Amino acid sequence: MPGRNPPPDAALPPAGPWPITAAFGSGGLGVAGVAAAELAGEHGTPLLVVDEDHVRRRCRTFAGAFPRALYAVKAFTSRRLVRIAQEEGMGLLVASGGELAACLRAGADPARIAFHGNNKSDEELELAVATGIDLVIADNASELARLDAIASGTGRRQAVLFRVIPGVSAGTHSFVETGELDSKFGTPIPGGLALRAVAQAALAPALELRGIHAHVGSQIVRAEPFLSAVDVLLDFMAEVRAELGVELPVLDLGGGFGAVYTDERPPDVEEVAAAMLDRVAEGCRRRGLPVPEVVVEPGRAVVANAVLTLYRVGSVKEIPGVRNFVAVDGGMSDNIRPVLYGARYTVAVAHPVRRGAPRTVTVVGKHCESGDVLARDVDLPDDLAPGDLLAFAATGAYGYSMASNYNRLGRPAVVGVRDGRAEVWLRRERPEDLDRLEVDPEGDGSARPAGLTSRAEGGSIPPQSDTEPGRRTAGGPGATSSREAEGRAL
Repeated sequence: MPGRNPPPDAALPPAGPWPITAAFGSGGLGVAGVAAAELAGEHGTPLLVVDEDHVRRRCRTFAGAFPRALYAVKAFTSRRLVRIAQEEGMGLLVASGGELAACLRAGADPARIAFHGNNKSDEELELAVATGIDLVIADNASELARLDAIASGTGRRQAVLFRVIPGVSAGTHSFVETGELDSKFGTPIPGGLALRAVAQAALAPALELRGIHAHVGSQIVRAEPFLSAVDVLLDFMAEVRAELGVELPVLDLGGGFGAVYTDERPPDVEEVAAAMLDRVAEGCRRRGLPVPEVVVEPGRAVVANAVLTLYRVGSVKEIPGVRNFVAVDGGMSDNIRPVLYGARYTVAVAHPVRRGAPRTVTVVGKHCESGDVLARDVDLPDDLAPGDLLAFAATGAYGYSMASNYNRLGRPAVVGVRDGRAEVWLRRERPEDLDRLEVDPEGDGSARPAGLTSRAEGGSIPPQSDTEPGRRTAGGPGATSSREAEGRAL
């Protein structure tokens, strides 16, 4: 389906794929009162732009709709986001020791962190226990045994949830289906495997079994998969009580809440929360179970629509009777989702409007890969030219967090915008950053070939983020720069 352009002189409604403060007018795109053209000129492209008010609103919505909501850090990991999520009432869900360390460095409260993952190392489990996080979500029986031994060795008792596979389809892409039996995540309920593991957890001396966890998939835009999972999980909790005499006080229903990329219409958070909580309460009543604390783990639904990516057009190539290509200065290294999942995006011009007639084009990246396609068959103005700006909506989830350095491209900068001001959250990755892992047996590897200098030094490398400002007022004088401030945002 072709992407749609926004009307040139009106702000898009909040229900669309764009951030809530985004507005399109004759002067082009602006977010939170900051012009996209100004942001791109100041910080370069590709550039991820985060609407801070949008993120905060989504965090408050989930925190208010459910008894407990954890932001799934894997969707977009940055210290700013971690702090915002906690400030707005959410806990944190991490999927690796690296994510856990990042949250702790951001000042997160360990008592509000849960750690899941299908193959945690001993080192990761040791870190979880040593730092006193609230919950470890164990994936399988062998992990329970290792965690019990590690916690015993420290004299601590670690609270756990156990992840089960409910056998429920989310109805999404096969790569993000996690609730069916053929999944690498969790332990199946059929056949008694999950029941035996729960019994093991209940008897482990250094573990405190608090409940069960399930996650049926991602980008779910209907309430039904969540409700089906509730029914299966409550049946299992009733089986646990009947067979083991154990009542479980926590039911973690995972994440997977959908976002709007083009024409999706996920239900309102409050609406789906009410349906899920009602289903839990009624299901417990019918089964004679105490109502557990319900936990959810949104990630995509918090950050996807809060972020857009700006690209600069490098070339426009017309192949008569075949295809019109628009090449931009990013691609699969900053957004792998179109290649992985065939993900679709809404694309718009971000520069001042020239009102060209719509023409169907395919937006491609600059990488040496035929599959490096960001948006196929989208309608953009026929006067699009090199140097113009394009904006991709809803790039906040699983773009930056899955970014790579393919073709030795550095990862893009990330700026947050709020109340007419812009602030660097993550600086652009420099060429020297890409060399930091090199081991040169002949020397320290720091020598540069002749001519390989930055423009600031009179050379040819594009300017680096040393000149990117910290917090500043859009259009105002006296913009400041600080390497130290940018480094702290990493």
